[in-house]
Amino acid sequence: MMFRPLFLLPLALTLGGCSLFGDRAGEGEAGVQVPTASNVPEDAPRAAAVLPLEPQPPVQFRCGERTVTLRHFGELATLSADGRTWTLRPERSASGERMVSVDDDGSWIWVKGDAAMLQLEGAPQPECRLVGARPLFRAVGNEPGWRLDVRADGLSLLLDNGATHVFGPSPLVIDGAGMRSYEAVSAGGPLSALVWARHCEDSMTGMPHPQTVEVRWQDRVLKGCGGDPAELLQGGPWEVVEIDGQAVADPARVTLDFAPEGRLAGIAACNRYFGSYSLSGEGLRLSPLGATKMACEPRAMEDEQRFMAAAARITAFAIDADGQLVLRAGDAVSMRARRAGGR
Repeated sequence: MMFRPLFLLPLALTLGGCSLFGDRAGEGEAGVQVPTASNVPEDAPRAAAVLPLEPQPPVQFRCGERTVTLRHFGELATLSADGRTWTLRPERSASGERMVSVDDDGSWIWVKGDAAMLQLEGAPQPECRLVGARPLFRAVGNEPGWRLDVRADGLSLLLDNGATHVFGPSPLVIDGAGMRSYEAVSAGGPLSALVWARHCEDSMTGMPHPQTVEVRWQDRVLKGCGGDPAELLQGGPWEVVEIDGQAVADPARVTLDFAPEGRLAGIAACNRYFGSYSLSGEGLRLSPLGATKMACEPRAMEDEQRFMAAAARITAFAIDADGQLVLRAGDAVSMRARRAGGR
């Protein structure tokens, strides 16, 4: 049996979402029996029966008109559908995570990323899709492409451009100075990820990310970027100091404020403007901007016209070594901005 130091327990619960005053051993939600060493059938693998049970928040899949709920308890899991519950054990597979009922080989689920195949009592079910698939944290890398999702139920790693799926339930989370690590055990061995709080630029798209990530599984070491790029834009207004290589007369009067949910607002030297922004694998785009109709002195009106024209051309962004925001139109620098108040 694997024991974890008591001082690490709160860190593990941070990701798992468990309560110290949650379900009693042997009981789950709505009276569902949790698999324990005492209620697992005798023919189930002995190793699974003695692993520590750490119930994770349930994960739901939509399979046609049916919704099924999968919940991990160490290496075992329960699958609930139509008022019935099956206790599952892991079964080795070439890819993904395949789990089979401990007392009915005709009932199983095979999870591959955000999709799954399901069979209940020998009857194949429609293809399943993960409900609420947004991860707690995501990291990506290239050559070949890979993606790590830190989900409520564990670490999900897609390798080789999606051809290989690795899953590690119940990760241990350890926080340190400027970094965080996730450690889990998959069917193919230990799976871990180190996350550093320093900027990273995607080697293929050039998209900046707030974290640098290193993932290890078997003999593979994967280096890439993590976190939501929007976090680098958000957090308060930017003052534009330069447009198309020309200094702005009053940066405090030319601002960009990237808000959550894709909202954009600010001052364009004279008038207030509003619009939206979007981030994708193609870069950063600003919508056509609406604005008030005040008249100002000529220099302010000139800066406003230059700002509006430059905003319409933006295709990408970066954060330079001094922490300034660099907005690009293709290969050309369209604007440079600094955090308002020198932040």
